[in-house]
Amino acid sequence: MPKTVHDIIKGRTEVYCISNQMTASEAARYLKDHGIRATGVCNLSGKIVGVVSQSDISEKVVAENFRPSEVNVQSISSTNLIKVTSETEVGTSLQVMQEHGVYHLIVEDADGKFLGMVSMRDCVVMKGEEEKERAEMLKDYAFPSY
Repeated sequence: MPKTVHDIIKGRTEVYCISNQMTASEAARYLKDHGIRATGVCNLSGKIVGVVSQSDISEKVVAENFRPSEVNVQSISSTNLIKVTSETEVGTSLQVMQEHGVYHLIVEDADGKFLGMVSMRDCVVMKGEEEKERAEMLKDYAFPSY
């Protein structure tokens, strides 16, 4: 059975999201402290309005010689949000990322509640698990143990 985004996020205990009022410096510290490469950006009412990544900070702040403590995260975050649901198949998620040239997808429930994000790495690892399970099933079918 194909793996879904739910299979990726089901064991997670925290949904990473920062305030759009934070600075690029605070966002960089948040990413480092949590060991992640990107996070959601939420407005004051908790609705996701963007995504900020390490690349955004290095390319839009550091490379332009701006002061990270003076740049608002909202001004550097990506706002063209590509979203999937937890029921989206992992293979489909990978296709969506490739089509849109992104490395992270927003996961929302049917009511639009932010459930977290999945990365290309998350999807590739899960797709590998799916293929391993499929290979085991075919092996058991081809070489039954009586």
